[in-house]
Amino acid sequence: MVEQLRRKELIIPILLGILFSVLYPILPFKYFGAAFLGIIGVVLVLYDVKIGLMAGVFLLPFLPDMLNLLFMFFLLAVFVFNNIVKDVNPLTKGKIDMPVILYLIIITLSTITSISPTDSLRDLALHMGGLSFLFVMVNTVKNKKDFNIIVTVLVFTATLVALYGLYQYVVGVEIEAAWVDLENNPGMRTRVYSVFNNPNILAEYLVMIIPLSVSLFWFSKKLSKKIIFLGVTLIMVLALVLTQSRGGWLGFAFSALVFIVLVEKRLLLTLIPISVSGIFLLPDSIMNRILSIGNLADSSNAYRITMWEITMDIIRDHWVAGVGFGHLPFKQTFETYIRTMPTFHAHNTYLQQAAEMGIPGLVAFLLFLFVLFKYGIKTLVKQDDKYIRVMAAGVLAGLGGVLFHGLVENVLYLPRIIITFWIMVSLILTLFRIRSKENEIS
Repeated sequence: MVEQLRRKELIIPILLGILFSVLYPILPFKYFGAAFLGIIGVVLVLYDVKIGLMAGVFLLPFLPDMLNLLFMFFLLAVFVFNNIVKDVNPLTKGKIDMPVILYLIIITLSTITSISPTDSLRDLALHMGGLSFLFVMVNTVKNKKDFNIIVTVLVFTATLVALYGLYQYVVGVEIEAAWVDLENNPGMRTRVYSVFNNPNILAEYLVMIIPLSVSLFWFSKKLSKKIIFLGVTLIMVLALVLTQSRGGWLGFAFSALVFIVLVEKRLLLTLIPISVSGIFLLPDSIMNRILSIGNLADSSNAYRITMWEITMDIIRDHWVAGVGFGHLPFKQTFETYIRTMPTFHAHNTYLQQAAEMGIPGLVAFLLFLFVLFKYGIKTLVKQDDKYIRVMAAGVLAGLGGVLFHGLVENVLYLPRIIITFWIMVSLILTLFRIRSKENEIS
C-alpha cells in the first residue's frame, strides 16, 4: 500500500518533467519562464486552494483584468473539483447568505432585462468572479492563522502598489487634463495612480486596505511587527494623500472614524488636535484641494452635479427595473439624455445602482450592506476574541470608507475594484465562520 502511494506521488513530478522538457526547446526563454511559473502555480492551487486565494489577492492589482477574472473562476473550479472528487470541505451557511443571494438574483435579472444584455454580461461576469472568490474563501479558510496570512498578503500587496505610486510622484508623472481643475489647484504638480491608471481608483483600493493594516498594527503584540505594520500603513497613507483624490480623503477620514468608534472610542478626542494641526502642517496644494471640495466653481464638482441631475432623470424614467446592469447600458441611456457629456458612470455608486437596476435593485444593495454591517458589528465587533474584534473593525472600516467614497464615485465600476470589494466582503463572512466554528468547539 505504501509503495502504491509513493508511486502516485511521483506521477505529477514525472509528467511535469516531461512537459517542461518538451516546452523548453520550443518556446523563447521568457515564454518558457511564464509557462513554467504558470504551470507550477496551477499545480500548487490544485494541491491547496488556499494557495490560490493568497495568489489571487497578490496578483489582482498587477494582472490584466481578463486574467484576474479567469483566475477567480479557476479557484471556484478547483474548489468544486475538490468537493466532488475528494469529498472535502463541507459547505457552510450563515445569516448574511440570503442578502448576498438576493443581490446576485437581482443583478442576474437586471442583466436579462437589460436594454443590452450582452453589454450587461461584462459587469455580471466581474461580480460573479468576485463572488467566486468569496464562495471559495468562506468555505476554505477555517482558522485565524490562514485568515491572517491572506490579510497580510493583501496588506503587503497594497504596500507594493503604494510604493510604485510614490515612485511616480518622485519622477513626476503627467496629470491628465480631466483629472483636475488647474485654475482652482494651481500648486498641484502631479497625481499618482500606480498600476490603476487613475488616481481615484488607486484611492478606492487604498481606502479599503489601509484599515486592515491598522488592524494588524493594533493587534500585534511584538514591537517588531508593530513597527512593520506602522511603516506600511504610513506608506499607503502617503500614497493616498498623493492621489489628490478628495473623495478618497473623505473616505479615508470616514474609515478612520468607523475604526475608532468600533475599537477605541476614547481616541475620538484625538481627532480634534489632529485636524487642527493639519491646517498648519499640510502643504498649500493639499489645503487648496481640500478647500475645493465644496467649491461649485470647480469644474470637477460642477461636472458631477450635472451628471447627478441627469441620472436622477434616468431613475425617474426607469425606476421599476432600471436600464440594465452594468455601465454600458447606463452609458447608452445617459447619452440619449445629453449628447455633449459622454460618460461611463454616474460618479455616485447609489445613483448608479438605482439607474442600472431600478429602485428595487438599490433597495437590495442597501439591504445587503445593512445586514453585513449590522451582523458584523453585533456578532464580530461586540465579542471577546480580540483578534476577530479588531480585524472585523478593520474590514468594516475599509468597506465603510469606500462606500462613503461612493457618494462621489461609482466604486463598483472597474474590474479590480469590484473584485477587491468582494474580497473585503469575503473577509467579514469568513470571520463569521471562524467565530461560529470556535463557538462550536468551546
